[in-house]
Amino acid sequence: MKIRSRALPLVLFSVSLIVAGASGQLTTAAVAAGGDTCASPTAISSLPYNDSGDTTGAVDNIRLTGCAGFLGMPGADHIYTFNVFSGNNLTFTLTPTDSAYDPSIYIRTACAQGSGTCVARTDAGNSGAAETLNVSGLAPGTYYFYVDSIFGEKEIGGFGTYTLSVTGTFGTPNNASFYTVTPCRVLDTRDPTMGGPALSAGVVRTFTIAGQCQIPLSAKSISANVTVTQPTGQGHLVLFPAGGAIPDVSTINFRPGQTRANNAILSLGGGNLSVVSGQAPGNTVHFILDVNGYFQ
Repeated sequence: MKIRSRALPLVLFSVSLIVAGASGQLTTAAVAAGGDTCASPTAISSLPYNDSGDTTGAVDNIRLTGCAGFLGMPGADHIYTFNVFSGNNLTFTLTPTDSAYDPSIYIRTACAQGSGTCVARTDAGNSGAAETLNVSGLAPGTYYFYVDSIFGEKEIGGFGTYTLSVTGTFGTPNNASFYTVTPCRVLDTRDPTMGGPALSAGVVRTFTIAGQCQIPLSAKSISANVTVTQPTGQGHLVLFPAGGAIPDVSTINFRPGQTRANNAILSLGGGNLSVVSGQAPGNTVHFILDVNGYFQ
């Protein structure tokens, strides 16, 4: 276990910033979980939320976090995003599964360097130590959760594997009421009668959700489990209300041949849901959607 004093990070920040200035950003490698850039953060859309990831080879997106006591964060990082409403109360627990990994976690109001402010942060200061961050009463809006490190990408402790757990409540969205339904599969592109064929890279597909699986036409959003399977290349899915602009936030990320699932609260547009696959041209992925409730 590596234990660092509070004075040590000041020296490491200076050294790592000089190295990064000469070499620039890292080249993105395989990302197991968490978005690797501000353009594709992973959405935490429903609770409880659980994920696992590996920051090895990830991009160093930010240095000056704006968090008190965090002078710089030269380590490779992963980015998640989430929306809160009135009455929110959240607990983030990040546990290194690599005993040498020394992560820090923090929450900002915007993702990119030089924008937004830091609203919460924590750093246990020991390699392999779990990090827990509690926040409540955040102003309604969008926030970004960073998995980062004070150690540079070329130093032991600056990258590694982890698990993430998020519990609590996002609050009440738009004063809407939530109604549960019997879990029901509404889409499965493996079946031509349920939305097939597979999603093609870069092509927006729109599916009718309301009127199926007990989801009424009055539903504003749905609670669902999003699954991807048989992807022919690395990528991500972006789900958004039909008729709306494509957001810069992915709902789920994946690697070639991987099957992954993620819980999500998905807004509808006129009872319809749109999805686009962010893969290299020529690739495809199958998409499955199971609903378990709705807001209206």
